[in-house]
Amino acid sequence: MMPWMKRGLVISSALLTLGIFVPPNEYVKEVQAQAPAKSIGESSEKPLVYKVNETSYELYHDVLPLSTDHYIHRDSSSQEVFTEYVMNYMYDQSMMKFGSAIAGKIEEPFKQEILPKLKDILIETTSDLTKEGWEQVTLSKHPAAGLGEKIVHLYNQESGEDLLRFHVRRDHPPKQGYLFNFHYHTYLDQFEKHHDLGSIYWGKDSPPQWMSVNRV
Repeated sequence: MMPWMKRGLVISSALLTLGIFVPPNEYVKEVQAQAPAKSIGESSEKPLVYKVNETSYELYHDVLPLSTDHYIHRDSSSQEVFTEYVMNYMYDQSMMKFGSAIAGKIEEPFKQEILPKLKDILIETTSDLTKEGWEQVTLSKHPAAGLGEKIVHLYNQESGEDLLRFHVRRDHPPKQGYLFNFHYHTYLDQFEKHHDLGSIYWGKDSPPQWMSVNRV
């Protein structure tokens, strides 16, 4: 190989090794032309919620975990997933309130008879909220123990005003045993009415207080 060619290769290698090499403008333009163009407003960020199938959002609880005092952000495109989150939370709070002494007996009828109706009411109650209104929606985290009725309240974090109150009451009609009556109150009628969701029969004996634990 001719001496001047050897010197040229050595110099080129040194420049590349030191990171000084600058590609020609023609090469840069060619690469840029081959890169896919993004439409206006398109984001390169990956979505935080991945839809696995019609009813499963595997990473949803990593984004909004099942603890409250978290704001709930929703728009029309995410209505279903946030409704499911609230329903899952209401179920968990209900099980907490029932305690193991009651939950073991009424959990299945509660899931089959009460929760589907409650879901419809939740959608109806929140359907007129603006995006800004949803940014202030918060869930209560302490169901009432003992003989109290409260299960979960949805309320506006900023104003402190309730939107929906989900309650359960103990009924004892004459000669009929004990019933758990599930009902709700809504801001849509200024909480004036008692809206029935259904009752679950307990038995003739008085049920334990809320949050009671089975004793083995």
